[in-house]
Amino acid sequence: MQLFGRRKIVLLLLCFIIGLILSACNPSALSDSEAQAAWQTSAHTNWYIEEIPENSTACAKCHNALGYLKILGLEGSSVSQIESPASTDMTTKCQVCHNEIAEAKNFASMPSGLEIGGLGPEANCMECHQGLASSLQVAETIADYPKDEVNLDLTIPNLHANPAGATFFGAQTKGGAEYPQYQYSAKFDHIADTCITCHDSHTLEVRVENCNACHLEASSLEGVRNIRLSRIDYDGDDDIAEGLAGEIETMMEKLWITMQLYAALTNGADLIAYDGGFMNEVGEKYTTWTPELLQAAYNYHYAAKDPGGYSHNPKYIMQLLYDSIDELGGSTRGMSRPATEK
Repeated sequence: MQLFGRRKIVLLLLCFIIGLILSACNPSALSDSEAQAAWQTSAHTNWYIEEIPENSTACAKCHNALGYLKILGLEGSSVSQIESPASTDMTTKCQVCHNEIAEAKNFASMPSGLEIGGLGPEANCMECHQGLASSLQVAETIADYPKDEVNLDLTIPNLHANPAGATFFGAQTKGGAEYPQYQYSAKFDHIADTCITCHDSHTLEVRVENCNACHLEASSLEGVRNIRLSRIDYDGDDDIAEGLAGEIETMMEKLWITMQLYAALTNGADLIAYDGGFMNEVGEKYTTWTPELLQAAYNYHYAAKDPGGYSHNPKYIMQLLYDSIDELGGSTRGMSRPATEK
């Protein structure tokens, strides 16, 4: 066995041991007052909007403590049912995660209709951090329409936000708009394989110290962004020192240029712009979709809405971006599509 191979095996064993230690740690070993103070700094406390007094039944599951408790079958509700709107001043509270049913929950249902089991406490995280759409909705939207013809009846599925849970499981949950002729990576095989291993369960901040246990350069969030898995130049910019976050950002830039060129050269299509959503050149909602442009745009939006994709499942994100560029007729010269992990 070559020396490099031995070193790699030793490193993997060391990281495996570290992973066991991290898994055994209790990220919530805080007093009630400390946990409350940590929670107050998180995005989970910042949803109340005075002008919107109620969450609809569709939104209350994730934007309202009472709504999620009803989903669990608490608060006198049937399991998985919200019968009425809920006040927006009931943001995520301690009891959302700290109750007997939530603590025993170990599965999450994804927008694709696929269910992931054996999760543990992060099942509650993934019920909301999964987006609202998937390959299934995109495929149904564009089915049976000519790929490169503008159709004003097409509407891009509403992904909403934060598809991290779906990204993490990749092809197992099909969060991105996958092309049926290609294969995609499933769950990212990584030691830190739960939400609360990487994120503080109260502040939601990235637990950089856990990354730093194996990735010595990752002593800050920027250091985490600079982690890479190999010397393969995925984005084709000749920079194999940048992190996976940089690889994804460059691929997004190339996809965006490809989308703009495609729209400009397609008969009947408006020029396309993006600012958290897609617009035409005068700032109105984009409506002149072709099926090809819509699918690629969904994948661009998907990557943008999961800013932690470089950590959640970088190969899956890069596969979606690469395939979108290729299917729109863009150049992938110098780029490398990540190998599919089952």
